[in-house]
Amino acid sequence: MKAVLTAAALVLCTAPLASAQSLIGTWTCVRTTADNDAVSNVTFAENGRMDALVNIEFLGLDQKVSAQARYRSDYQLDNDMLSDTPVSAHVNKLLIDGQDATRSEHADTLRQGLLDGSNASAKVTFTSENYMILTAESAPINCVRM
Repeated sequence: MKAVLTAAALVLCTAPLASAQSLIGTWTCVRTTADNDAVSNVTFAENGRMDALVNIEFLGLDQKVSAQARYRSDYQLDNDMLSDTPVSAHVNKLLIDGQDATRSEHADTLRQGLLDGSNASAKVTFTSENYMILTAESAPINCVRM
C-alpha cells in the first residue's frame, strides 16, 4: 500500500519559480513503473493551491488494487524545485480484487499516507508550453496541459 501513497504523493509535485506562470492551469500527468500505473488530473491555481484527482492501479500481495483519491495542498516554489504541504485527502474509490474497500481500514491507510507522506519535491522540466516532466526519487512523471 505504501507504493500507492508514494506514487500519489509524487504526482502532486510541481515546477520552478521561473516557470510559475507556465505551471498555472490543469495538467494530465502519467507515471508508469513496474509496480504501478498512475494517472492524475492536477490543477495549479495562481493562489498557490493545488488540486489533484489521482487514479492508480497496482498489484499488491497478489491482489489487484485500483484507487481514486482527491488530494489538495498548498504548493511553494523554490528555484527549480516545488514542494507541497497537504491540506486534505479523500479516497473516492478503492477496489481490491474487484471488491469495494472504500470504507475500509485500507482506505483510511491510503488517505493518511497521502497526508503524512506528501512533503515531497520534484524538479520540473518544461519541454514546451504544454508539456512538462516531473523528476523526483522514482520514475519521471509526464504531464500534458489540458
